[in-house]
Amino acid sequence: MDNIKIIVSHPGKQHSFQTATAMERTGILQYYVTSVYNKRGSITSLISKIAKGDLKKKLSTRFCSSISENKVKQINEIFVVITLFLNRFPLLNYFTENWNFFVESLFYKKLMKFVKKESPDAIIIYNGSSNKHLKELDNTRIVKIMDMSIAKREYIHDILQKEIDETGLKEIRKMHMSYWDEKMIRNDKEGCNMVDYFLVPSHFVELSLLSNGISREKIKLVPYGVDIKMFSYKERKRKDDILRIIYVGNISYRKGSHRLLQVVSEIDGVELFLAGTYDKNSSLYTNYSGIKNIHFMGFITRDKLNDLYNQCDIFILPSLCEGMAMVGLEAMATGLPLLCTYYSGVNDVIENGINGFVYNANKNDELKHHIIWFKNNMDKISEMSKCARETSLRYSWDIYQKNVSKAILECIKEKKILRS
Repeated sequence: MDNIKIIVSHPGKQHSFQTATAMERTGILQYYVTSVYNKRGSITSLISKIAKGDLKKKLSTRFCSSISENKVKQINEIFVVITLFLNRFPLLNYFTENWNFFVESLFYKKLMKFVKKESPDAIIIYNGSSNKHLKELDNTRIVKIMDMSIAKREYIHDILQKEIDETGLKEIRKMHMSYWDEKMIRNDKEGCNMVDYFLVPSHFVELSLLSNGISREKIKLVPYGVDIKMFSYKERKRKDDILRIIYVGNISYRKGSHRLLQVVSEIDGVELFLAGTYDKNSSLYTNYSGIKNIHFMGFITRDKLNDLYNQCDIFILPSLCEGMAMVGLEAMATGLPLLCTYYSGVNDVIENGINGFVYNANKNDELKHHIIWFKNNMDKISEMSKCARETSLRYSWDIYQKNVSKAILECIKEKKILRS
């Protein structure tokens, strides 16, 4: 590959293992830079040996066998270990968001020094507090590529503010204070002007960039993938006439939980299973925890999700804002039809009435209509289930890796042409 060298960096994980694996298999990965990684001799490795339960399982996922260990560099490991601990306490939400911002900023500050020293052809970073440190690379020939895992912060702010105006729910701002933080919004906006190219997983994220003045020529659309072996298809046998709906993710306003809970509480013959962390003091929990057809299950580890999916009929994503919710693809891989909003990102793969339905996030009547449709047409779910699985096969991680490698090489080639 003409000695092309790429550094992939992420202070957490998300889908960065897949991106780094793609670079490794293409023969262009110089380093994968992260924080928490189960590498021999690392703090993570030591903690994982004494950890128990869900924490041990979570730490075990911070390792990727397809990335050469000598190419993995760790920065700020102990700070992010603390972050993983704090994330388990919803009551500390606002403090945790600010702590995350501080830790990410420190990570990227050290990263830029490392990148300048190694001088790769390109660096892949993720949207967040990386932005304000990008100016360190201004006088280099390094191509700066930002992988946008979610819509721009300012765009999210506008959506949430509109939701407050429509519903009068002031708790939305309290739960998601960081989207009103002017420093974070300014950092996000200024940083995007320093980036050469953007990788986006969905048209929704693309729209958030275009609406903020980013040129379409700088945007590469690369949808995420799913592990089609881990999330396997199983034909479901119906035992009763109850429609079982599953949601996976944090219980929050940004995720649209308030609208989902309200609608489901009004429908008979439906059960909702919520697999994700929640704040017991939030009205999202206190107002609905006593309702018989709504089940707050708490955090569920990934190794248990497949079995949970196979016990349900449809998967729902009521999000007000996402990037491309990978849990949606995972659910479809197990054969669950998807009911999602136009803001979920995964709506890009939905064919209405074939493998699911897409609805407007702020229209409770549309959500209710689709749930009742599934309830009244349960005989059609089996065929939609097969279509959902077939859809997921077009979005495997192998396909993602080929697409992201192609997109990144295009970025480097285009930048060279512009410079010549």
